[in-house]
Amino acid sequence: MGQGGSKIKVTATDKAILQLKLAKDNLHRHAKRTDTLIENERSELRELAKSLKGEIKQSRRARLLLKRIHYQQRLLDQCSDQLINLENMVMTIEFKLVEKQFVEGLARGNEVLKKLNREFSGVEQLMDDVAEQVAYQEEIDQLLSNGPMSAGYGLQDELDRELEQLEQEVNAQEALPELPSTNGLAPPKTRKSANKEDEPAGQPAAAPQREVEKPMLAS
Repeated sequence: MGQGGSKIKVTATDKAILQLKLAKDNLHRHAKRTDTLIENERSELRELAKSLKGEIKQSRRARLLLKRIHYQQRLLDQCSDQLINLENMVMTIEFKLVEKQFVEGLARGNEVLKKLNREFSGVEQLMDDVAEQVAYQEEIDQLLSNGPMSAGYGLQDELDRELEQLEQEVNAQEALPELPSTNGLAPPKTRKSANKEDEPAGQPAAAPQREVEKPMLAS
């Protein structure tokens, strides 16, 4: 009787590589959805800039939208950086020495993805409690205050600067003069061709008339 095939031993590194691949695939899916979400929020922000001329900086909705856009971008960056770190760990020869850190890092990456899922679900509609909404905005402020957005400026000053810049850009586009309409006006070449169409079909176009020179009478 033949012996059964030997089982392939799955190492901790093999498992980590599989987990890493699944996490990267998950991140790519979230990145596409987040890009769409950010684009929609940018469109809403531009509409607010049109309707609230000169007052967009005082709009709580506009300020929240702008903060959410930066917040979602930061979450994606965090998750991407985390996956790069995990990939470096997997490539380590002594993976056993960093296996615990790998598991912890994977958990942190999953936590960031959960926060992105919350964004897709319409977080404001899910938070009926005022305390939850306040906690959510504090979470956003804390993340943005520790990032490049507030470097050199305070967070609120940076929001004011970006909103003012957006308002100037949107209103400058609206102020551009419209080009005069050309409806009903045919260019000169079109008019010439129209005159040709008035000639009877099948007959050659009349040659331009020239003044006939009269013969001089003999004296």
